[in-house]
Amino acid sequence: MTPAAAPVPRVLALDPMSRGFGYAVLEGPTNLIDWGIRNAPNDNPRALLRKIKELIELYHPDVIVIEDCRHVGSRRRERVRAVITQVAALATQDIEVQLIPATMVHDVFGAGRTVTKHQIAMLVAEHFPEIAYRLPPQSKPWMPEDARFAIFDALAFALTFFLLDDTDTLRCRRDA
Repeated sequence: MTPAAAPVPRVLALDPMSRGFGYAVLEGPTNLIDWGIRNAPNDNPRALLRKIKELIELYHPDVIVIEDCRHVGSRRRERVRAVITQVAALATQDIEVQLIPATMVHDVFGAGRTVTKHQIAMLVAEHFPEIAYRLPPQSKPWMPEDARFAIFDALAFALTFFLLDDTDTLRCRRDA
């Protein structure tokens, strides 16, 4: 008789941006349930948090994965940092909040070499071919970032969560 396999956690990965947020819902590192971009007025963080709460109520995730903007390498603006901090307050007692620094994502996907955001997005698109059509084209340095990168960033955070050992990341629970 074989022991029962541990249940695969349902993960909601979020990547807030100035115009809303990108998200991905996964069950394990290979089962992509949903993904997309939700827009919200950039002067209304309550609207953004309301849309995140709707996703939490719809998918009932076990874990919310989001960038650790307290890390030295984070380049997030104060408004987005405040939203990221408030996301933890939306989690219920049953939902774990996993904070992952962006530098860790680059380390995982770079495997010892420097990688760009577009290169990470291409690797994510290889892993999930069903979203490859959403891959933004390579942008020039003077161009604004394509909003579709938020989907790929959220997926990169989720995949990093699944690839790393529990001891390698900062865990934040509501009951702590």
